[in-house]
Order: sequence, then structure tokens, then C-alpha cells
Amino acid sequence: MRGGRVLFVLCVLLVLATPLAAQEPGTRLVNVATPYPVEARTLEVIFLHRFHLPVQDGSSHDLWGLDSGADVGLGIAVGITPRLDAALLRSSFQEDFELAGKLLVLEQSQRIPATVTLRAGVDRLEREGIEDPTRPFAQLLLARRFGKGFNLLLAPSWVRDTPRLRNAFNVPVGLTFAIPGNQLVELEVIPENRDLDESETAWHLALSKQVGGHIFKIILGNSRAFTVDQYLGGDSAAGFETGDVRLGFNLIRVFDY
Repeated sequence: MRGGRVLFVLCVLLVLATPLAAQEPGTRLVNVATPYPVEARTLEVIFLHRFHLPVQDGSSHDLWGLDSGADVGLGIAVGITPRLDAALLRSSFQEDFELAGKLLVLEQSQRIPATVTLRAGVDRLEREGIEDPTRPFAQLLLARRFGKGFNLLLAPSWVRDTPRLRNAFNVPVGLTFAIPGNQLVELEVIPENRDLDESETAWHLALSKQVGGHIFKIILGNSRAFTVDQYLGGDSAAGFETGDVRLGFNLIRVFDY
């Protein structure tokens, strides 16, 4: 995993060293989509990386997980109109493909207290032996902006199947705020699902910065899940515990066309 380790170090250096203004949240926090669609006539290329080994189970010999295997997500998203986009993401874990569309319904203004977006799609697992590999989902994405960089986000979501649930519902929560050094802190929490005793709370904390046409995010979190069917039930087939701490990063490149 030398390539992943090198990219992680590069992301750290760019986030900490580049003196650019903190951005508002992009089209996704860590794993959960935000209400903001890709801009019209814009292409996003998405690269997600989560190391397998939790930091607390590692040591200096394996660089606290950086020498372990990793789950990788590769995707693209296209802005079709100023209010509509389409995205395709592939997670290496179980060859999980996620196809989704996002429609911006309302934008926050003096008269409208929050941004409201509808997102729907389907997750499809191509690995053999998966029961119910086709998993449609729907999400209501909400955001309230209180000030520069300070946002509260909610994502009431339903998916037909997770690894151990049928018709799962949950409400991921996000919070962003700017900190000195012109950086944005992003917190994402997906509560344990009340319909499953073995469900775990998934959490991620990211330090984010926009550098030119790139968005770099250095991430600490417990879950390896990228897709709605894997994160919504707190029962990802990859397995995790609430107290796990894993390293990871997101790299997003934006192109105009």
C-alpha cells in the first residue's frame, strides 16, 4: 500500500501548509452526501481511501495502520443543471457500486431557513454470494448555514437492504466549522440503528482544505463504509467498533467543461 501511504502524506502536507481560505462544505462530507449538488457543466473525480488497521492496533512497525491494506472508493459526479447532478461510485469492498441523482429543491435564503435536496439511487454489489445485492435508497438532505464555515447537516435516509437489516432508516448528522489556519473541520456521525442490537455508531472527523481545483480531507474515523447500504445500518460487513480509530483521506478534483 505504498501508493496510498504516499498520497496520505501528501494530503497532510497540503492541508497543513497551504494558506487558502476555508471553503464551505462540498458535495459530500466524509461519506454522507451534502445537499449541495455539483455545479452545472462541472465534473468531479472522487478518490476515497480508508486504511484497514485501527491506529490503536498498530505500532511504529506498521506506521499505525499506514502499511495495512485499505478500502478504496473511485467515483465521478457530473453537474447536469444548477440543481441536478448524477454520480457513480465504486467501493473496492465487495465491489459495491452506487449510482445516485441529487435534486436541489430549496436554497437557504432570508425567507427559507435551510437548504433542502432530494437524493435517490441504488447500491449494487457485484461480489458473488451476496444476498439481496440490489439495494435502492432515498435521502432527504438538509443543511442550515449559521455563518462562514459553520453548518449543521441532517440526512434522513432509507435503504431497502443493509448487511443485516431490511428497510433500514437512520439520520446521519454533520457539523462543519472553520478554525484558525483557514481550514474547515467536518464532523460526521451515523447513529447506531435501533432496529439492530449489534449496530454501532459510525463517526468521522475530517480536516478539509480546498487547494485550487482539489479538495483534500485528512480523516480519523471508525468505519470503512463508503456507500449508503454499508453505513446506514451501523452493520457494515467490513466490521468495526465504535472505539476504533482509522486513518484515511478523501481527494476530490473538480473540472469545468
